[in-house]
Amino acid sequence: MSSIQMIAIDLDDTLLRDDISVSDYTKNVLRKALEKGVKIVIATGRMFQAARPWGQAIGLGNVPVICYTGSMTGLCESGKIIRDVRIDKELALKILGDIKDHGWYGHTYIDDELYVPFRDWRTDEYEKQCGVKAHVAGDDFWQPKEAPTKILVCEHDEKKMKEIEDFLRPRYGALVNQVKSKPYFFEMNNRDCSKGAAVSALAGEYGIPLDQVMTFGNGNNDVSMLSLTPWSFVVANATASAKEAATHETLSNNEDGVARAVEKYVLEG
Repeated sequence: MSSIQMIAIDLDDTLLRDDISVSDYTKNVLRKALEKGVKIVIATGRMFQAARPWGQAIGLGNVPVICYTGSMTGLCESGKIIRDVRIDKELALKILGDIKDHGWYGHTYIDDELYVPFRDWRTDEYEKQCGVKAHVAGDDFWQPKEAPTKILVCEHDEKKMKEIEDFLRPRYGALVNQVKSKPYFFEMNNRDCSKGAAVSALAGEYGIPLDQVMTFGNGNNDVSMLSLTPWSFVVANATASAKEAATHETLSNNEDGVARAVEKYVLEG
């Protein structure tokens, strides 16, 4: 297993514990992997500004951070954006029009900033969870001047979320990439973007074969990168679709599952 040259790791519910923390043990294991020459990549559905602090807190250095489920990649320490692939603007306006007509609560992400049409408890919860500040755009939310990197619909009621999916999936499924990073987040980004595509592109730039890449995830938006390599791991708390896509299972996010697998197969391998 010492042939592993690159590790791509999801954040929420995979690397991060339920209380949104990272143990000292996990930090030490990842730093040792870096010292061994292994490249580490964060791969998350989060915004870049919401993901960067975790790479900095762990002490990973200027590693690539794949964000927005593969639509944006930036460098952790310098903050340099090296890739930002957006939804076609006219298409985005149509999607936003449908969200408005149905009275659903949407987010847009433009230039790594979060925009909402109005503020309510869902805004407060998202800001607390992700450590970002939303811009309340009012009616301008529905007619953005620039194309968004991602559009998100937030709905905590399972029945209503199913209605959202049943409408948006067939209507736009061939035009955008659609994932659920959490049961209450339905996300859309450029159809050519996914975590898997972004991880594969980075591996190609580094000259690393995919069978020397290790990936970790827990959710539906991780399936594309879990399907890339024979060394894909889900944490025990993963969704059924993620478990089906992965080749290995490790302990849960609350039990340092990522670090346990890296220690066993990379540091001791």
